[in-house]
Amino acid sequence: MDPYAENMRRDSSEARRLDEQFDILTDNIGYLIHPAIASTLPPIARIADVGTGTAEFLHRLAPAWPNAVLDGYDISATLFPPADDRPRDMHLQLMDARQPVPETLYGKYDLVHVRLLTAGLQASEWPTVVQNLTRLLKPGGALQWEECNFTSVQHLPGRPGATVDTARAMGQRFMDALWPQFAHGWDALEPEMKAAGLVRVQKDVIPTDRVHATRERLTVNGMRAIFGWARLVADKGSPGALSMERLEELERQAYKDIQSGCYVRFDVHVAWGFRPEV
Repeated sequence: MDPYAENMRRDSSEARRLDEQFDILTDNIGYLIHPAIASTLPPIARIADVGTGTAEFLHRLAPAWPNAVLDGYDISATLFPPADDRPRDMHLQLMDARQPVPETLYGKYDLVHVRLLTAGLQASEWPTVVQNLTRLLKPGGALQWEECNFTSVQHLPGRPGATVDTARAMGQRFMDALWPQFAHGWDALEPEMKAAGLVRVQKDVIPTDRVHATRERLTVNGMRAIFGWARLVADKGSPGALSMERLEELERQAYKDIQSGCYVRFDVHVAWGFRPEV
């Protein structure tokens, strides 16, 4: 089962949106690998990206770590880039992190990176997934995980006279539908890492409006996700779904809100910890 595909389409348009979202969030976070981890990695590091999707993390990482071995894992290969669009040492494979990881991967990686699994996990699955991914680490290896607290989403007026009502209402509709996923994860990272035996566990909390220049792009990106979800719900004929005509009307108004100065703000939680050396 692919939980992500239940709520969002896995197609080329969504791939482009996810890449843009990754880049905007990274601009606000300020790093791909936290300096406390980067300083510990060997020159020829083995790095895994779990829930890799389009492998944007690995693509962004490759120029700075030309000698690293880069492995990406995902429950679906649908968004994987074609083989001729991958760095030489990038390898992409299927893996469901909710299931026990193969023993051949135990202790293999200097860094395991994860970003945004919220939409694909139930609250009860977080402890198992953190434990599974901890098994991938070498002694001294690090797990870095980024999750957005979508329950903190606000659509705010960025300048006098900005309108926000439609963007805010659609954001709330999206939030209400996916609350079981969005209400968990970002708050579980630190305690679950500690419970899995990681040490020196720490966390950053970064607001997505930290870099002013990214505000409009992130808001547009989020609206694309919201209306993509809403159209998928309409296609399925789900109870309470809006008609396509109504969605088109609301989408026009939501983008008018953004053009007027409406922008989205929420927090990104970045947690990391290390497997003990012995």
